[in-house]
Amino acid sequence: MSVYDIANRLSKSVKESEEYKNYLEIRKKIIANEKTKEMLMDFQKEQIKLQAKQMSGDELTSEEKDKLENLRELIELNSDIKKYLQAEYRVNILLNDIQNIIFGDLELGIENEVSAE
Repeated sequence: MSVYDIANRLSKSVKESEEYKNYLEIRKKIIANEKTKEMLMDFQKEQIKLQAKQMSGDELTSEEKDKLENLRELIELNSDIKKYLQAEYRVNILLNDIQNIIFGDLELGIENEVSAE
């Protein structure tokens, strides 16, 4: 069996997993409700913007921290968004685990090789 055949079987298994099925179910519910979808997208945009700022070495202002915390509190009140974020997290954990299994033991690159000289 080729590596590509195995990869296709793995893809099918992921799509059939409970984690992915649950994710698709709540995702569909979010998409169907425009107000909820907009609320989620606003939260994610703000979160990404602030994470990018932090990753570039800049400190968040107290106003930015407060805004993010207020958005988090608002998100917590919406059970569908909360379920969506939890389902998304579980799918990401699944995919991360698979990636670690597949690539964990591969020897790639030369930076850690010791010269035989």
